[in-house]
Amino acid sequence: MHKQLLLSTLLFMVPGVPLLIFASPERRAHYEMKQFVNTSDAIWTYKTTHNGGTTCEYDKMESITLIDIKYKRRFLLRQRRCEIPLRGQFYHFNPEQMTVTSRDMQQLCTEILRFLAGDLSCAVVKVKSITERGKSRYDLRVRNSSLVRAKPQAECTRHFRRAVKGGMAYHVYSSRCQRVFKTFK
Repeated sequence: MHKQLLLSTLLFMVPGVPLLIFASPERRAHYEMKQFVNTSDAIWTYKTTHNGGTTCEYDKMESITLIDIKYKRRFLLRQRRCEIPLRGQFYHFNPEQMTVTSRDMQQLCTEILRFLAGDLSCAVVKVKSITERGKSRYDLRVRNSSLVRAKPQAECTRHFRRAVKGGMAYHVYSSRCQRVFKTFK
């Protein structure tokens, strides 16, 4: 026992011998989907990797509880205004994600926060399809009140580019979207 203590003391004191310090593995930032979507603000999809032909897409909360959110997704498809009522279910053990279902509980996708701005103004969301196994996309989503800057925070844009990894990204939002949906309740 004394030999081990002496040896470890000598190794610590000998110059040129690296000292190994074991630290806990790097922890990922803790994001909560509920925190981002809990707003009366519209949340716009600013950019996406999905080329589905929709523009001016946003989510508008109707109600929220500890376990779920009811909201409407509104968008333009071939210049026609569309609306889909949706429900998002939150998970205590995976607070960064939400399962999206139709109001009749048909599962559609899982949305996972990959980045959330400190002021909650924007987020990068990975959308994993349940109906089309293996298909996923990335969205850059922005709260309406932060669009007074005209663009999402640089930090959000940087995280979105990193998630896309050089792939194609499509603009979904433009300033005209505000006018198009101004009268749409």
